[in-house]
Amino acid sequence: MSDRGPSRGEPSGAGGDRPGRPGERAAFNPELSGVGGPLETLTFEELLAALERVAARLAGGELGIETAADLYEQAELLYEAAGERLAAVEARIERLGQLDEE
Repeated sequence: MSDRGPSRGEPSGAGGDRPGRPGERAAFNPELSGVGGPLETLTFEELLAALERVAARLAGGELGIETAADLYEQAELLYEAAGERLAAVEARIERLGQLDEE
């Protein structure tokens, strides 16, 4: 019998996306991360705001260990997506700068 889940005050969906094997990535969970859609649809600013919300929840110290681990995984996904989005915009700006120089 498992005592994990919403009955312990964890958000619904907590743990549902936990990878089955070591080294396997968790799936992004918009509900757990407090966003309105999949990573691909979020702006850089939305990704940062979600990351800040997740970090604040983790820093609050009121979470169970399983929920904290789930949120940490979500934070990693948000951070990676924000970094990729930023790199894409930087590359775009650089290309635009090169066009201006020609």
